[in-house]
Amino acid sequence: MYSLEERGAALVMKRVGALILPAISILSACGPRGEEIAQTTVAVTVEFQSKVAVAVQKTKAAHASLIPLSPSTSFPTQTPFPSNAMPHAATPTVADTATSTAIPIKFSLPAITANPATPMPIATHTITAAHTATYTITAAHTATHTITATPVDAAAAAGVSYIDIQKVVLADYMMWYDPWIFDGSMTWDVPSAGAYNSDDPATIQRHVILAQQACLDGLSAHWYGPQDVRTTNNFNQLLAASAGTSLRHVIVLQTNILPGVTEQGIIDAYNFVHATWAQGPNYLRLGGRPVLLFTDMPRPWGSDAAALDGWARIRSAVDPDHNSIWFAEGLSTIFNPLFDGLYVYRVDHARYPNSWLKQPRWANALRAVETQGDLPLGGLYFADTIAPGFDDTRSVNAPIDQRSSAEHFARDRRNGEYYADTYSVIPQTYGDLLLVKSLNEWIEGTEIEPGKTYGDRYLTLTCEYANDYRSR
Repeated sequence: MYSLEERGAALVMKRVGALILPAISILSACGPRGEEIAQTTVAVTVEFQSKVAVAVQKTKAAHASLIPLSPSTSFPTQTPFPSNAMPHAATPTVADTATSTAIPIKFSLPAITANPATPMPIATHTITAAHTATYTITAAHTATHTITATPVDAAAAAGVSYIDIQKVVLADYMMWYDPWIFDGSMTWDVPSAGAYNSDDPATIQRHVILAQQACLDGLSAHWYGPQDVRTTNNFNQLLAASAGTSLRHVIVLQTNILPGVTEQGIIDAYNFVHATWAQGPNYLRLGGRPVLLFTDMPRPWGSDAAALDGWARIRSAVDPDHNSIWFAEGLSTIFNPLFDGLYVYRVDHARYPNSWLKQPRWANALRAVETQGDLPLGGLYFADTIAPGFDDTRSVNAPIDQRSSAEHFARDRRNGEYYADTYSVIPQTYGDLLLVKSLNEWIEGTEIEPGKTYGDRYLTLTCEYANDYRSR
């Protein structure tokens, strides 16, 4: 639980966000000069937030010298709240645009209908219950901040988020690879373990072990709906391979990006997740509520306004009381509080470099929505995003790419410095989850899975950041 000092600081941050955010949004829409002024305003706000944080730490230290503080060891379970009125007023968007994951997949799309629950396969291998590494990790990069951490079991190390829910760290997981994808023409690097098939049980078991070595709480698995047998079966395999571990995974529901999809198809996909996976021991729940991530929010409707109405119809049909936690992807809060959280998939862009610096702005925007009240869960979740690098310049060679259109670009990893840069703003957001891009998104070049160029370096760095994030 947060101390009184931290809660006071968080309230200050909310009020600062509520006052500053509208001005920043207006300035950002007024051309280059307006964007420059907006960035200066953000910098001043961040400096103020940092000073508040320092003051809080000094106050806590003074209190600690008088009264021993005992850490919180339990997490309250949230109770259901009535749903809020929908739709709500839209928030202006900022200048840059979000894009989502690469999907060089190839499968046929039959008519989308409701499907019965797919039975879980029986695991043919055994995974140990906890990460048992005995080595100590020290930061080898030369970032402007230093983090050292010893790998520990993620569940045991979990802290508490802004709204008193266990902090977790997840990494994106792709479940559709064939060996030919790793021929060197579509990715900037290739797995050190060699080309692989995502359907292979041994590959999935290896990925579970990598997730543990990276000190993750789970994987956010990209899934296209029950009509896609491949990713459905592979998520079943992932859950089975994780049995007996502390890993808890989530679905990134991408049914809405498929050609010809209907609202009923999205409803069927959600119902499948809820009935088949959401209550299992290795599916992530926060406060007792299953977590789902959504992406490419305007698709298939074509505009934010039409999408807001469409998502409102879908939520009303399947989860009007917010018994599960839905994260919207995007740079504005237009889909909140209809959705319970916000995350940004890509924190860098060809024409908007260093976009991760805007994460405090996006977090403040969400906190400003919180001040309006009448929230189904009593608060909103902000998920921070970090990435070790980016390079999708070879994705032009992929046979199919379902991503939203965006200019291809590359960012050098700089031996871990880029990763450190993207993490550097995290202490300013008071986020609730940390999303790592990614365990194995090789097409976009964000993978931490060991590669021939860099070995397991990014597993090591991810473990450091994950342990640090949960300790905050």
